[in-house]
This record gives sequence, structure tokens and C-alpha cells, in this order.
Amino acid sequence: MHARQTGERLDALPAHLKPRNFADSCAVMDAVDRLVGESIVGTKIAAKPGTEVVYAPLAAGRVFNSPARVPRALTPCQYMECEISFRLTRDLPARTTEYAEQEVFDALEACAAFELVDSRFRDLKAAMEQTPYEFYADHIANGAMVFGAFRKDWQKFDFGKTRVSMKQGPRTIIEKTGGHPTVNPAKPAVVLANLRRGTTGLKAGTFIVTGSFTGFHPVELDKPVMGEFDGFGMMEATIVG
Repeated sequence: MHARQTGERLDALPAHLKPRNFADSCAVMDAVDRLVGESIVGTKIAAKPGTEVVYAPLAAGRVFNSPARVPRALTPCQYMECEISFRLTRDLPARTTEYAEQEVFDALEACAAFELVDSRFRDLKAAMEQTPYEFYADHIANGAMVFGAFRKDWQKFDFGKTRVSMKQGPRTIIEKTGGHPTVNPAKPAVVLANLRRGTTGLKAGTFIVTGSFTGFHPVELDKPVMGEFDGFGMMEATIVG
């Protein structure tokens, strides 16, 4: 909890707290969230085919609207990446039958978004590659989210062919076409809906963050970063401090 609140870096978790599976990772996240005491307003989920599905809670104090000024104390690593994120427009309640893909899609609105990637571990890359369950327990390296304007017509876009760019001043940090692990970034939301249908369901207004198009990149302090998905939307964020 102290590391998440202060930005202090850890070399590793104590031996008696090291998670050995994703259930252990969830137990660590839940314990930290209870101690921090912030409202949970959404979920970050990674659901690439052929890999283990993992997810992490999104805390209200780490969610911003574009144009955003995000304190460096919250995300001292200063990494950003571009995403398409979602918000539920209606409840997807608990039930016995599986949610169909189109049923979930029709309950979503989408926006261009930044994830500010941050780690409580001193070596983020090593945590990702060598101790994945500790990496997952670190809220899958979520530092903060910055959401652009939400729109309901997102289904008309082919995100596998959509150009995405991230720039800071005159410098282009990255520019590419497509790049989401599931091509359509809404597919992990369907996985989440069916994970939760056996327990709490999902409430209208819940944010769902489904993964990066660009990978994370270092950005400079106190200079606005612009992200854009051609024809879809833009977002702006500045890490200040």
C-alpha cells in the first residue's frame, strides 16, 4: 500500500507475499485497494487469445478526463501509451446464460485514451518478464488513465486499419496502424462481461480498459502529449511536477 500511495520503488515483494498464481495476485490487489480506500470505477483486462486472462481494478483517483494534468507523484515512471477504452452505457447483470459478443458491444461507448504505465517495482521490464504474478499484483502496472470524449458510433471503425499517433511538441513518439492484441479492442470487454456474469455483473458507467495499440514510451515532464486515432478521436495529457 505504501508503495502505491507514495511512488516508492520495491525490488520485489517479501517472500511470504509473493503470488504464485493469478488468484494470489488478485488477493494482493484487493488487500491494497481496501487499505487505500478509493472507489473502484472500472477494470483493466488483458485477454489475448492463447494467454491467461488477467485483470486489475481501476481506482477513481487514477482516472482523468482529457485534457488532463496528472501529478508526477502519481506516475513517476513517466510512461504513456495509446488505447481505445470503453464505458458501459447500461447494466450487464449477473445471469446464467453467456453474453453474446454483439450484446456486449451494443452496451459500450468508446474513447481514445492514454494509459500512464507505472510500476511500484524498481525494474518494470524485469517484473513483466521474470515475475509475472508480481507484475499482475501491481495492478498490471496501471498508474493512471486519461479518457477522451466517449462516442457511441465506435463499431463503424476498423481498428486494425486505424492510424494511431502519439506526439509531444514537434516530436513524434510513435505512429503506426492498428496494433491491438485482439485487433478489435472491445473483445476483452466480452470476456470481462462473462467473467462477471456469475458474480456481480457489471454496472452502467463502469470503465473497461482493454490494452495498448502502441506499447508504452517515456515522455517528458510538464509538456503536453497528444494522442490521436485518425477519424476517431484525440486525447491530451501532461505529467506535471
